Amino acid sequence: MIYAESGTYQYKIEHMLDWSADAPLYSSLLVMILVLVFAILVGAKARRGLKKKTYLSRPRGLLFAGELYYGVCEKFVDDRMGPGHTKFTGYFMCLFAYLFLAFIWGITGLPSVIDWLAAPLTLSIIMFVLIQITAIRTNHWHYLHRYIEPFAVFLPINLLTVWTPIISTTMRMFGNALSGTIIIGLVQWSLSKVSNAIIPVHTFTSWNDYFNAAPYWSGTFFAPIPMGILNLYFSLFSGFVQTLVFATLSALWIAQEMPAQEGPALSDAPRAVAAQAAE
Repeated sequence: MIYAESGTYQYKIEHMLDWSADAPLYSSLLVMILVLVFAILVGAKARRGLKKKTYLSRPRGLLFAGELYYGVCEKFVDDRMGPGHTKFTGYFMCLFAYLFLAFIWGITGLPSVIDWLAAPLTLSIIMFVLIQITAIRTNHWHYLHRYIEPFAVFLPINLLTVWTPIISTTMRMFGNALSGTIIIGLVQWSLSKVSNAIIPVHTFTSWNDYFNAAPYWSGTFFAPIPMGILNLYFSLFSGFVQTLVFATLSALWIAQEMPAQEGPALSDAPRAVAAQAAE
């Protein structure tokens, strides 16, 4: 039994670096399907509300959850990127939903998503492409000048600096997922050893041995409660923190490539404050 558990965790750690692994890919597809179904249902209810002209009444059920989620993501964009950047709300809605579900997907008993190296790397590449597209749209041809600042000899260093977000965010998410898997595996192995020392696990050769010996699962009677607590921490709490950190870094890096002031809301703000002070 202990050998089987060790083999299971060994396979789970090995599959993180296996780019041809099918199980994490299927889990990722299931997460995307759940997000897509939720978006379709909310959109259908909203469209029906527009046709029946019931959009002025208080939303309930699934429509209320969708509106609340949109409000939270819109506030997140305003706080991290500033007013006038609400066009990125849709991106962060998808990012929050997918990334958080990917972190907690292991609770379902199915293969985890985020501890597969391809998943965090893909998310980081998407973030990197979005940052560069935003920089090109803002700076146009001047965008290329950043690679030779302050002198052309700094080109290799500037190229490494530009690629840093991909490496840092990928290793951060992957490292947290890997550390959680290793800690859970070590704790379960240790508790199994302690349980087996108290109530030894027997190998049954006949039905008579089965009824006269301790149950086969007695070797893990110490594990359920600590393992449940660790799974809640590394899946729910750690997943929420890592999702928030990745989304915050994405928002700050994207906003850094945009003009400091955009739209009348920012330019009129000092005048409004001065008018209120004068009154």
